[in-house]
Parts: sequence; C-alpha cells; structure tokens
Amino acid sequence: MIDTTIQAKFIESYQTHGDALHNRDVDPYVDSPFRIYKEMSSKRKGKFFEQLVSEYCEHLGFDVRRADSTDYDRKINGHRCEIKGSTLWGQGDQFRWQQIRPNQQYDVIIFLAMYPDRCEMYSSKKDEVADYVTQPDEDGFWKCNQHGGKTVNSGTFFLDGFPEDFTFMKSLYHNL
Repeated sequence: MIDTTIQAKFIESYQTHGDALHNRDVDPYVDSPFRIYKEMSSKRKGKFFEQLVSEYCEHLGFDVRRADSTDYDRKINGHRCEIKGSTLWGQGDQFRWQQIRPNQQYDVIIFLAMYPDRCEMYSSKKDEVADYVTQPDEDGFWKCNQHGGKTVNSGTFFLDGFPEDFTFMKSLYHNL
C-alpha cells in the first residue's frame, strides 16, 4: 500500500501551506512592495497618495505646485487637482475612491489605483464625475452617497469598481 499522508515536516515545502500561512488567499498585497500603503490609516494613505502622484507627475515633467486652497490637493499644469487613491478592497474585488466632493473648487480628479504589482493613474474632469455620482437611480436612491444612507444627498460620494468601469477615467495626460 502506498503512503498518502503528508508529514508535518514536509508541509512547509507546499505552496498551498505558504499561501495559507501568509494569507495570500485573502490579502493580495502580502508579498507586494505596496503592502505598506494598504496597511496605513485612511488619512495617512491619502497624504502619501498625494505625494506619490505629485512626485510621479514631476518625473513626467509636469509643473506641480502646492494648492492655494483646501478645496483641492495640488495644482498640476495649471489645473486644480483633487487626488483620490485606493488599494484593492476586500479580497481584491474592487477599488473604492472616497470623499469625492463635487461642491469643492477643483478642475480635475486624479484617481490612483494601487494594485499589488503596479500603480495606475487616471484623470477625469470634475464635472463628468459629478454628473455620475450625483444622479439618483430610477428608485430615487443615491447609489454613490457616502454618508447618511442612500436616501439623501450628503454631498460626499464614493466610487466602487475598477478604472475600466468608468468611461470618464482617462489617461493621466488626457486632462492635464
């Protein structure tokens, strides 16, 4: 009879065991250089996302300046830019860009999508995003409303999905 047991001393050589041990099935960032961002508080993460976008845009040769108002994060090539970043949520089934406030004074939203293996950046005109998030559905619910439930317009919104889910998310160059 052939022995069909896995001895404890051999289990560590199995990839399955490594995946279970390191939570690879529930955390796609476990082996990622971007893991540090995934684990940050929202406020701290926002600060570093703003800095990352600024530094990247400077490397592209864009003119990047500090904001002269709290309504937006940076002035890039003369455009007032709000920066929204997200790592994958849950088990990697979507991004969530939060705290989108169409009533603030800015021109462009830059969306940073931080995957475990790369960062992608997109730009959108504020008005296109505002038109999307401020439209109630056929039942009168605010599907993107961030505070107060779906029956009120709080003025603060979120987007759930991937960049390809939103026609207004264009190349970073498109709106800058």
